Amino acid sequence: MADLLAVGATALELTPPDDERLETATELSVSVTGPASNAAIAASRLGTASAWLSKLSDDALGRRVAGELRRHGVEPAVCWDEGRQGLSFVERATTPRDDGRIDDRAGAAVASLMPDDLPALDLQGAETLFTSGATLALSDTLAGTVEELFAAFDGRTALALSRSRTLDSSVARIESMLSTTNVLLASEAGAAALGEDGTPPEAAHALAAAHDLDTVVLADSGGDALVWHERTVHEHDPPDTETVDERGAFDALCGGFLGRRIAGDSVNEALAAGVACRALARTVPGPVPLVTPEEVDDTIAMMDGERSGRR
Repeated sequence: MADLLAVGATALELTPPDDERLETATELSVSVTGPASNAAIAASRLGTASAWLSKLSDDALGRRVAGELRRHGVEPAVCWDEGRQGLSFVERATTPRDDGRIDDRAGAAVASLMPDDLPALDLQGAETLFTSGATLALSDTLAGTVEELFAAFDGRTALALSRSRTLDSSVARIESMLSTTNVLLASEAGAAALGEDGTPPEAAHALAAAHDLDTVVLADSGGDALVWHERTVHEHDPPDTETVDERGAFDALCGGFLGRRIAGDSVNEALAAGVACRALARTVPGPVPLVTPEEVDDTIAMMDGERSGRR
């Protein structure tokens, strides 16, 4: 039985090597990535029994997605159907260029996911149900299904908001979802989309009060993060790292935090694990958070040492 259920869309991401442009690339690497599945992978790699709920195209591309999830210990609890597998084409860049991204997800099987499509799962046996703003933005049908799952779930519900390009079109849906959400995990862009652009502690307090949230996690672009819980704020700074790839890093924070909360850690301890997961994910090429429990614990110890040295 899974303790973490992550529902959402996952794409096959095609990327040229190094910083090559898509328009001149002669080869592309393939990754399996999505906010929900990435978070589930991070949690699974830390020891949390995790399942990913979705709909996949019944073909080789859909099987590629399911196989990658299984490889990292995540159960693909999916419906197989007609439709196509969503794709994303990504090119890496350095300053002054930003990374480029072209999404090709029209007609993706997951966009038509209905509650009755999901395999028989003991939803109430799980501890946490997680999704992301990117999932809500994909289609009204998918968003409605996720809303229905959140409303019926008896455990902890968690929503992540990170990707600014998906937020503007789905703010109304997100605000509706927050009425059934216990834990909000947001980037600076996610908080700003909800109208909160003050200091992180101020934004966390405001979001919790406005939406009756139990817990708010806010992460900035530099890797710092805080958690608001029971009117108390805890903050953690990441260790110094050389960023190899930013993709999947915020998802790793979400998975690390939720996984450690499921394991019984305090919100402060879970945030430290999430920040460590994010820092480690940045050091690995590709969007999948390939972290280990030992690396996370060592990174937390490094963070604690750096904090002591600053006192």
